[in-house]
Amino acid sequence: MKPSQLLSKMKSLGGTNITDKVLRTLWLGKMPESIKNILVVSNENLDNLSIMADKIFEMNSTTEIYSAAADNSVMNTVLDKISNLEKQISELNVHRQSRSKYRHSRFNRSNSRSHSRKKYNPNGSYCYYHFKFGDKCYPDKCKSPCSLEASENSDQQ
Repeated sequence: MKPSQLLSKMKSLGGTNITDKVLRTLWLGKMPESIKNILVVSNENLDNLSIMADKIFEMNSTTEIYSAAADNSVMNTVLDKISNLEKQISELNVHRQSRSKYRHSRFNRSNSRSHSRKKYNPNGSYCYYHFKFGDKCYPDKCKSPCSLEASENSDQQ
C-alpha cells in the first residue's frame, strides 16, 4: 500500500473528529524509517507529504529490486564457496580415515605380541614373585601359598 493510500484510509476512518496534527503523527508513525526520516523535517501539509512519501516509496522499491538482483550474484558466490568447503571437508575425512586405518593396523600388530606373554594367575601354585622372577626370587619376597616356598625352605635346612 502506498503512503498516500494509507493516509486516505486513515482520514476516512477518523472522519472529522481527528485533527491534521494528530493524523500526521499517526501516519508518520506507520511509515518506514527511511521515509519517516525525510518527511519529519518538512513543514508541508499532509497532502503534499503524502505525494513526497509516494515518490520516496517508489524510489526505495526500485532500489530493492536492484539490490535483490545483486544479492543473487553474491548468493551464487557464497554457494560456490560453501560447495568448495564441503569438498575439502570430505577429502580431509577420507585422508583421516585412511591414516586411522594405517595406525589401527600398526597398533593391532604390536598389540598382538603382548598376548603371547603368560598372565599371572593368583589361584595358581606360585606366588607373584616366583611367577615373575622364577629361581631369582628373593626368599623374603615370597608369599604363601607358593609351591616353591616349601622347596626353598627344605633346601636351606
